[in-house]
Amino acid sequence: MKELKCDLHIVGGALTGLLTAYCTSKLKYKIIISEKKKIISSPKKAISDKRTTAIAEGSKTFLESQGLWQHIKFFAEPIKNIKVIDNTAKSKLFFSNPNENSNLGYIVNNSKLIEILTTLLKKKKNISIIEGADISSIKSNSSKILTFSKNEQIRSDMIIAADGRNSAVRKILRTNVFKKYYNEKALVINFYHEKPHKNIAYEFFFKTGPLAILPMQNHNNNFQSALIWSNSPETVDMISSTKLQKKYITEILNEKIQQYLGKVTYVNSVQTFPLSAHINEKFYHDRTVYIGDAAHSIHPIAGQGWNLGLRDIKSLTSILKKSKDKETEIGTKKFCKTYNDLCFYDAYRLFEITDKLDWIFKKDQLHLKFAKKLGFNIINKNKTIKSRIVNFAMGI
Repeated sequence: MKELKCDLHIVGGALTGLLTAYCTSKLKYKIIISEKKKIISSPKKAISDKRTTAIAEGSKTFLESQGLWQHIKFFAEPIKNIKVIDNTAKSKLFFSNPNENSNLGYIVNNSKLIEILTTLLKKKKNISIIEGADISSIKSNSSKILTFSKNEQIRSDMIIAADGRNSAVRKILRTNVFKKYYNEKALVINFYHEKPHKNIAYEFFFKTGPLAILPMQNHNNNFQSALIWSNSPETVDMISSTKLQKKYITEILNEKIQQYLGKVTYVNSVQTFPLSAHINEKFYHDRTVYIGDAAHSIHPIAGQGWNLGLRDIKSLTSILKKSKDKETEIGTKKFCKTYNDLCFYDAYRLFEITDKLDWIFKKDQLHLKFAKKLGFNIINKNKTIKSRIVNFAMGI
């Protein structure tokens, strides 16, 4: 068995793991990324995700500070305005950034972000990527932590678990987790449409679940958007079924969105995902910190899931920099608890907010309709409240 040594062992080579590696590599730590998929040797097979990522304005500011935005901005479609429409209460909200030089956020293809990061990481001399790695056990002592897989033993100062909501690291270390299962699936569709989106994102609330439309870059002179629709598993499975011809999917979409974007002209891709949320009891274990979906996942109703993970990366990078500057040991209980204390409340707050928003917007009882309509009216008339919601959406 080959033995490898590093300062930081990042488990998981998807978007969160790659971004963590890039940000922490600038601090001159020796880093190993271990990933099950062949993200370097067979990137097209490994990167099959057709989903998009919503990057908030605050997240963009951090990416700028890391020298990444200059690579991403060419593939990012701005969100200049957000229109929120509650069909159960017949109410509307309109949000925009009061700063004309900024946007509310940006939409980028997941595959493009991963492509950019892998290209940049391959140039880093202090980063090694191990493909096909499947960790079977983990052992730690007072100074090091070891991971074991079929072919390698990796000795590091600490593990950064970025291996997703079904984290193998979390299972091996038996970190407790609270899970919330929604009786819903998310339908994700990329499509072309007749009218320009004008950089407007839409959020519709139905009693069956929210439907969001996000503006994407034009492709071959076609107007393009992404749709994320939460609905019952039966409805989502029916719409996404290969037995249902694309023309019927188009008709279903037209019923919901034609008045805003014109007719759907072509459906590019259809994906489905079961909806659930979770939060770890704590975001650390022995010489290990959990980051992104390995630590938490939330209902997609607010489009903040990836931005929440990015804030984990920002906090961890900051602590690692301080440790480097002061030449203090990384991976200690004090180090890991500091990270936990910075990130846990932020994640727990969003976990609760998104869960309660999903619950209340599905309700169409008369008294709740009245309450929602009243709430929309108050927000529309109160600039201070509206400004706070805008800042929340932008992650600032």
